[in-house]
Amino acid sequence: MKKYDYIVIIFILCAAAAGFVWVNAAVSGDAAEGVIIEVDGAEYAKYYFNEISEIKTVEVFTKFGYNRVEIGKNYARVTDASCPNKLDVHMGAVTGSGQMIVCLPNRLIVRIFGNDKSIDAVAK
Repeated sequence: MKKYDYIVIIFILCAAAAGFVWVNAAVSGDAAEGVIIEVDGAEYAKYYFNEISEIKTVEVFTKFGYNRVEIGKNYARVTDASCPNKLDVHMGAVTGSGQMIVCLPNRLIVRIFGNDKSIDAVAK
């Protein structure tokens, strides 16, 4: 390989890296605006991330059960629940717009909302 071959390869790699960074910045970003907590299909509470200065704990007591939801600056997670399998607790934190945590026994949904610019699927 000659000197100019290495220059072309380096140029192509730099262009690919710059394209990756540009596309990632264009599609992702901080799209999450807040979190909605729903119980049995009805809105229980709504919080905006820009209004949260410290970690907020919301305890949800209903006839279906108990859940403790922790809301931070840009995330939400269920830290405790009365359901038997605790899948919602083991799920961890959700951060992106459209992501959610569901507890079926307690009929709880913790959903992140916002202006989602990410690509979910591409169809031809």
